[in-house]
Amino acid sequence: MLYPTINQPIVFIAIFFTGLACGVVFDVFRILTMLSGGDKWSRHIFDFLAGIFSFFLLFFVNLKVNYGQFRIFVFAVFLLSFYLERLISKFLWTKLLSRWYTNITKINGEIAKKLKHGRKKKEND
Repeated sequence: MLYPTINQPIVFIAIFFTGLACGVVFDVFRILTMLSGGDKWSRHIFDFLAGIFSFFLLFFVNLKVNYGQFRIFVFAVFLLSFYLERLISKFLWTKLLSRWYTNITKINGEIAKKLKHGRKKKEND
């Protein structure tokens, strides 16, 4: 058997985990977008950076594990694992992060209100 044929399960596993990692990268950059205000420009910039980072990650893992040979199963496995991670993170992390963001903004609002109004004086003094 040829060495690249024997190596295919390792390539499959490495590309699968690369797709999962790239999905996590997109999630992290989505969180950064949300924390920076979520405006159009920050969303475009962070999505662009996540895409570039994911491309280089896939390129270097494929270069290291598969000797730089892009085959159709490499793209199929990568896209499948990327889609699975995004689907799972949408159900698990989106609700959790929105709760955290709501609590953080509520706490920040309370702190800002206290700093703005200061301490109230008692009427009897």
